[in-house]
Amino acid sequence: MRVAILPLLLSLLTTALAAQSWSQVTTINNPGQVRDASMAFHNASGNCVLFGGWPALNATWLYDGSNWTNAASATSPPGRRDFAMASDIARGVIVLFGGSGPLGDTWEFDGSNWSNVTPASSPPARLGHVMAYDVARGVTVLFGGTGNPNLPPVFMDTWEWNGTTWTQVVTASTPNEPTFSCMCYDIARAVCVLTGGTSLFGAPDQKTWEYDGSNWVDRTVSVGPAPSAIPGLGVQNAKMVYDSTRGVSMLYGGRTPNGTFSTDTFEYDGSSWGVVASGTPSSRTRNSMAFDMARGVPVIYGGLTGNFQTWFQETWEFSAPVSASYVVFGAGCAGSAGVPTNSASALPVLGQTMVVDVANMPAPEIMAMVVGLSIVSPSIDLGVIGAPGCPARVTPDLLSLVTGAAGTASYSLAIPATANLAGFELHTQAVVFDGAVNAFGAVVSSAATATLGN
Repeated sequence: MRVAILPLLLSLLTTALAAQSWSQVTTINNPGQVRDASMAFHNASGNCVLFGGWPALNATWLYDGSNWTNAASATSPPGRRDFAMASDIARGVIVLFGGSGPLGDTWEFDGSNWSNVTPASSPPARLGHVMAYDVARGVTVLFGGTGNPNLPPVFMDTWEWNGTTWTQVVTASTPNEPTFSCMCYDIARAVCVLTGGTSLFGAPDQKTWEYDGSNWVDRTVSVGPAPSAIPGLGVQNAKMVYDSTRGVSMLYGGRTPNGTFSTDTFEYDGSSWGVVASGTPSSRTRNSMAFDMARGVPVIYGGLTGNFQTWFQETWEFSAPVSASYVVFGAGCAGSAGVPTNSASALPVLGQTMVVDVANMPAPEIMAMVVGLSIVSPSIDLGVIGAPGCPARVTPDLLSLVTGAAGTASYSLAIPATANLAGFELHTQAVVFDGAVNAFGAVVSSAATATLGN
């Protein structure tokens, strides 16, 4: 028996989930056309913070997921571009170092104001470097950059900031493309991941490096070549963030030395690189990127095309495809044909029909399928209505009568093809009519959680 509940299902939804893949966000305000800025997430306030860049060199903007606001802080770092920022989530501040000039100052942003910190020791002034916050060790890691964007030499040094001082870490090996690379911290594996960049002597390669707090390790042999629009050539000025929701490092943007740009979005899980989206946003470089930890989405802002003719003032967000699933939990109670079972022969895929099969039903195989938006925890013993030992595990938001034959019955639910329903959960449990077993005249199956997916 097929049950069409599209209007009812949509009316029951109280929380809209993010659209899948990249989607452009329309905001009332925005920082304007900006390139070479930096962006990081401030966990204490729940905002993505964008600072600097060209031409708005010393403006601070906050993005809360719906709109941009000019922070207008009482103090601010001098204007700059090609610098780096990282979010120190333990101390609740964003750390900024260096930039065009070159500059060698350290600043921290507490969500409303900037403070200039003057440690006893600091890395040499530089631009084109990268930073990431090591959650496990509580330090901000800085690598690479150059003291002159037009001439060698470049820096191939590693520094760590603990909130009081910078300390150089001498490593046995080091990445050899240290300028305009990209880096993020993989929380699950406790390593900084770095790829891309240039040595200013030649084309960037496609190596993947990892830093564990004591040394850099070239992982390219085991994980394969890193992202690029051209095989054999790495990218520079790409951006990378760690998506803690899915446990992957995500890279977008940048250019190869021959001026090739990609619209592919890449992700790295520690074992290999792969493409997860393509086509949007349009190809760009020198954009900013951060991971919004509060909402679990990567955010992109600004940048420009490779020929510098088009400057972007767009905000984009990404949510990965969600796999459809049907997970059974909790035991039912026995009737005259045994304990009814609950399984799915067709998963809840958007635009398709989920089919739930219930077995171990006595004749004449009649059941009421309960579909709920919530799980009842702890479960309610139905002994109060004459079915002792039978647990109600799902809220009865929708009831559908279903008939079957030969000891089984199947319940069909049309899943809307609406993209923002991906990841939404429904819960099911069957009430099987069995007049011979108790005063209530019914028993229940196990329950299940159906996750709507692509």
